[in-house]
Amino acid sequence: MAKKILFCASSPMNYAMFKPIHERLKRDERIELWFTANHKVKELYNTIGLNDEKIIYKTLTYFRHYDMCICPSFFYERKNADIRVQIFHGVSLKNRAVHKKALEYDRLFLAGEYMKRKFMETWGLAEDDERFEMIGMPKVDPLVNGSLDREEIKKDLRIDNHLPTVIYAPTRPSITSSSLQMVGEQIINTIADMEVNFLIKLHDRAYKQWRRKSEDWKQKLAKFEKSNVRIIEDYNIIPYLFISDLLVSDISSVINEFCLVDRPIVLYDVPRLIRFHKKKELGRGLKTSDLEDWGRDTGVIVNDMDSLRKAIQHGLEHPDEKSEVRRSFAQRFFYKPGTATDRAIEKIYQLLNLPVL
Repeated sequence: MAKKILFCASSPMNYAMFKPIHERLKRDERIELWFTANHKVKELYNTIGLNDEKIIYKTLTYFRHYDMCICPSFFYERKNADIRVQIFHGVSLKNRAVHKKALEYDRLFLAGEYMKRKFMETWGLAEDDERFEMIGMPKVDPLVNGSLDREEIKKDLRIDNHLPTVIYAPTRPSITSSSLQMVGEQIINTIADMEVNFLIKLHDRAYKQWRRKSEDWKQKLAKFEKSNVRIIEDYNIIPYLFISDLLVSDISSVINEFCLVDRPIVLYDVPRLIRFHKKKELGRGLKTSDLEDWGRDTGVIVNDMDSLRKAIQHGLEHPDEKSEVRRSFAQRFFYKPGTATDRAIEKIYQLLNLPVL
C-alpha cells in the first residue's frame, strides 16, 4: 500500500517551500501525494499550475489518515498523520517561524544554525532535541546548485541583456508601514526612471484586499508597465533573485536569500514597522526577533529617493563591497545551501521506513 503524504499550504508562496520536495517525491509510485490549503484550496493550487494532483479541502482531510504531513505554516493542527513535519515558510530576523505551535510537530526541518539557536533560546530546547533535523532550505537550492539558466530566464522576461537588473521585493503589507505602504509608488517611479531592467515582486499578501481601505496593488502596478519594467506575479521569487544584480527591500526575508548570490542590497528604512514588531514582542513577553541588526550590515540603508538612486548606482558600480558580510550572513541562516533537498528527501524516506529510490 502506498504511503500517503499530505502537503499543507496557506498561500501560493508556501508551495515554493516544498516544491523541490514535491518534484522529487512524485516520481515514486510507492508514495501518494495529497495537497490541501487553509482556504480556497483549488484556487491556490490552480494558481501555481497543480491541476493534476490530488487536491482536497481542509475539512475533508480530517476524515482521512496520512503517513506524513509536511507543512510550511502552522494552520494545520490535526493529528491525523503519523509524522508531522514542519519545514517553515521562511527564515527572517522577525522570526515568526520560531513559534510555539512548531513544538507540536514531530520533526522540525531547520533552515540552519540561526533558526536552531532561536528555538533553543526562546523555548529552552536542548541542543539534541529529537525534533531537530538540520536540513537547510530546499527553496533556495536553485540559487547555488546550477539548475537555473540566467540567460533563459532573462529571455523569457524579454529584458535588455545590456542593462543591469534591479529587483524590488518589500516585506508583506501589514497594519503598519512597510516600504511599499510608506513610499512604494515613489520607490517604483525612482527605479523605473533609471537605466536598468526593473523587476517588481510584491508579497502575495500585497494583492489581498484584507481590509476595506487597503490598496489594490494589482491595479496600481498596471500604470508602471514600461519597456524596462516587469511585474513579477510568479509565486516563486527564486528565479528572479537569481538574475538580479541588486536587491531593493526593507525587512523582508528575501534579504537573507539574496545574500546567497552575494550581490548588492539597498534597504529602505522602516522604523515604524520595526517599532511595531518590538511592541508586539513586548506584549507577548517573548524576544524572538533580531530587529536591531535586521541585516543592516548586508546593504546600504536609505530613507529618501535621492539616497535610494545613489545607493543603487553605487552598488551596481561596486558589487564586491560588503561581499564578506553578505556571505557570512547567508552562512548564519542556511545550512549547506544547494543540497537541502537531498537531505530532506533522505530524511522523509527514513521517517517513512522506505529505501530511497
